[in-house]
Amino acid sequence: MKIKPFVYIYFTKYTWQDKGIYQVFSYKYDDDENRTFVSEQEIEIEVPDKYDPIAQKIAALESQKEKAMSDYNETVMEINIRISKLQALEYTP
Repeated sequence: MKIKPFVYIYFTKYTWQDKGIYQVFSYKYDDDENRTFVSEQEIEIEVPDKYDPIAQKIAALESQKEKAMSDYNETVMEINIRISKLQALEYTP
């Protein structure tokens, strides 16, 4: 299947660069001191007919879930260490 999106071409050059570069974006920015609009162009892209993003979305969510579980386990471990340190303190009135 072929799709024909519009892209926006910009010339970007920062003060520390000797030469600028041309960049392609899927949306239009306002010009600023570093990036200037060159042109808008329609391009043709071939997308596989049976492309289904579901598997990729599931993999991304599984990765997110693993990170969340890892962060959770790390936080619980830190809390348990703090509790252990408090319980190890000797109280003498």
